[in-house]
Amino acid sequence: MDRIRILWERFWMPPDPSLLQAGGQGERLISWGRLALSFAAISFAFIGALTTGRTDASLLYLSVTYVSLPIAGLIHLYVGRADYRWSTGFVTSALDVSIVSVTLGGFVLIGRPDLALMNPVAFPVYFLALSATSMRLDHRACAVAGLLAVTQYGVIVTASVVSTAELFGTLDLAAQGARISLLGAMGALGTLVNLRMQKPHVLSANDGLTGLLNRRAFEDRWAGELARARRYGRPISVAAIDIDYFKQFNDTHGHAAGDIALQYVARVLRNQIRGGDFVARMGGEEFVVALPETNTAAAMRVAELLREAVANNPIPLPGHREPVPLSISIGVASWPDHGGEVSRLLDRADDRLYEAKLAGRDQVKGPHGRIEREVLARA
Repeated sequence: MDRIRILWERFWMPPDPSLLQAGGQGERLISWGRLALSFAAISFAFIGALTTGRTDASLLYLSVTYVSLPIAGLIHLYVGRADYRWSTGFVTSALDVSIVSVTLGGFVLIGRPDLALMNPVAFPVYFLALSATSMRLDHRACAVAGLLAVTQYGVIVTASVVSTAELFGTLDLAAQGARISLLGAMGALGTLVNLRMQKPHVLSANDGLTGLLNRRAFEDRWAGELARARRYGRPISVAAIDIDYFKQFNDTHGHAAGDIALQYVARVLRNQIRGGDFVARMGGEEFVVALPETNTAAAMRVAELLREAVANNPIPLPGHREPVPLSISIGVASWPDHGGEVSRLLDRADDRLYEAKLAGRDQVKGPHGRIEREVLARA
């Protein structure tokens, strides 16, 4: 039982944070596809209403498409502007499946259960929605969408049988059972494929020693955050971090101890940052923390908390009676407070880091001039 519980808890853990950007990109692609499909659906529904007349079925198609098109538009605007979160994928996956179910359930309500159970147009959209869910890189969303499809279609089949007694004699229950099984298989397959897809993404995006984002993955995500900050005029900050006297630490305690120190600092940084922030190892003993939606004052406070967390917690090393102290130097840059071009923000943070080292290390350096005085006055 404990093993099952552990596997269950592990399954429902969020995917690795390094997958969040790729999941957001997948969500945006899905939103384009959803928008295009909604436009096509409303066009065909309108043509069908003109050619077949105003039947209950054609009016139902029109009603669903009239509702789904603005929903698709709103989702498209939202995922294009907001920071992507895993919960977004849950909601949109459930919504895509539920729109198909609402359409089929509508046929039951208008007294056409035959169209609900043998619909050649709407039912295949289940499979399109379930396959698209894999692009979100969240296996949990795949599983939930598959379970919803099975449950909702099962309810539709049951409601069809109950609402029309004479249908029971002609209904191919085996065929309907096969449809439900196919939906379940599609959801399970998408979940397994998603889990397999996550592994190479994580390996390619994460630093092998610390588990943080590597330089390439950070630069990709950072470019997106900079573009969003520039487009919407939102503040953004970055902290460049370096372990003080790391070469001496390695020479004194050995490279194995140096690896422990890198892992320790990475763990401190990861545990201290807030939701929406992200941290990477840029190489050697250099780290960087990105702080979207963060102005200078807030960024300086975060940086000081990071410095204190490392300085106040010496590292226990094998073969040492006492923990070994360690410190970090941090340079902070913010936009638009810092001025200049937002694309050079990381270079400015590196300049401030260099100043922190020249000033004696184990400290935080931020923007100069009036802004720095205001920040220090608030601290």
